Amino acid sequence: MEHIRAHGGVSAAGRMADPVARWLRLRRATVAVSFGAAGLGVFALAVGIALRETGAWALLILIGGFLIVCGVIAGGAVSISTSLWNDRLRAEREPVVIDRTGIVVRGIGPIPWDWVAPPERRRIRVKNDIGGVCAVMPLTEQGSELVGRQQGWWQLRVGPRPYLRFRVPCLMLPGIEGLTEDETMQVFAFAHQRFAS
Repeated sequence: MEHIRAHGGVSAAGRMADPVARWLRLRRATVAVSFGAAGLGVFALAVGIALRETGAWALLILIGGFLIVCGVIAGGAVSISTSLWNDRLRAEREPVVIDRTGIVVRGIGPIPWDWVAPPERRRIRVKNDIGGVCAVMPLTEQGSELVGRQQGWWQLRVGPRPYLRFRVPCLMLPGIEGLTEDETMQVFAFAHQRFAS
């Protein structure tokens, strides 16, 4: 904030925003559980084959086969869908620039100050996207309309699109290297107060 006050702006190294990091951890845990279920299926299948002299073998083979198929399909689907987000995940580490012309985050911008309101925490309900409680700057009416005119990849970097909505309602605050989410919100609130008026 002192740097913004003294020099009229700041450029800082970006880091993965907290909601994005939580989303990525959840995806990785889902993949691990899915492939773990497939591994359990392989074990059940092997035991079923080894016990084919008893009556339980057919059930173990069916359960094992089911776990293998479900685990591989679920784990593969989540892995593939996560890899489709690689461009967005790389963009999380782009420099964050805050100055009087606007905000540059995730390689997009500058987003003018009159497009955004002061930062707040908001629960965002989404399907297959980054959601939950996020630190955001709500888009103004003008900002929402202008963001809605941008290409899909550009909108995706601004923020998550809530379930069953066509417009992105807010800019998800980026992570700033060396700052917590609360400190990042304070920096953006200070800059908004200074430059948006």
